[in-house]
Amino acid sequence: MFKFIPVTENNIFAVRVTGKLTDEDYRQFLPELEKLIEDCGPISLMLELENFQGWEPKAAWEDFRFGKEHDKDFARIAIVGRKSWQKWMAAMGDAFTQTKVRFFYRDALQEAWDWLREGNDQQVSSAEAVTEPVVEIPQPYRHILVALDFSPNARHALARALELARAHGAVLSLVHAVESTFYLDVGYDPFMVDSGEFIELDQQIHDRAEAQMKKLSDSLDYPNIRHEVLWGTPKNAVISYAEAQQVDLIVVGSHGRHGIARLLGSTAAAIAHSARCDVFVVRLPR
Repeated sequence: MFKFIPVTENNIFAVRVTGKLTDEDYRQFLPELEKLIEDCGPISLMLELENFQGWEPKAAWEDFRFGKEHDKDFARIAIVGRKSWQKWMAAMGDAFTQTKVRFFYRDALQEAWDWLREGNDQQVSSAEAVTEPVVEIPQPYRHILVALDFSPNARHALARALELARAHGAVLSLVHAVESTFYLDVGYDPFMVDSGEFIELDQQIHDRAEAQMKKLSDSLDYPNIRHEVLWGTPKNAVISYAEAQQVDLIVVGSHGRHGIARLLGSTAAAIAHSARCDVFVVRLPR
């Protein structure tokens, strides 16, 4: 499945790729991609592989055919994943195309974004370059992201994020992550497991989350608010969205507990450790 990730930058687009890609996935995705190429000219593309299981045979051919036909329509393609075979796949793509293709492991997601932006920056003349001041004066936050899990305690993090957004006149993005419940593996008997049922279940969970997020967003008295339901783990979804949208503050809740009860806290710590923007960790009630 292909899912576009919202991006704020010109000529850079991001897509999360999950599961095993089918011919139907390409039938839905490629027209959208062709429209972006037609409207924007050569583009750079971020492909985030999340539990990616490869292609069905016909889908693999569609991928190869599209790549050959649009070889000159991409400036750079960054592929972010976890597996060595995914890195090998990117290397093969780089060898057989004029497009610059690079693979980055998940922990180097920010480096992937820097590499794509570097390609865009090369189009800016040195006369337009801006010299950074030696001492940077802190600027008001422009875009604040709050990570939500629909728990009652998450309201505390949301209230703090809303307070900060009002104080700074910032865009406020509410983000919730939905993890896929199942991916077909070669260890399973295909006659015993119908992967379509799990895909349908995932979509139902995603749709319910979308409805909850819209209801929550509509209930807040704030004009400049967005809401997104993203596929993936909470950490990966939040970090990816923050990079794509150039968020400058992430607000996340943490119980500050130990042992099993520390699971939510570990997500907050992972985000704080990986994010390049400021992270505000809100201590939630015990």
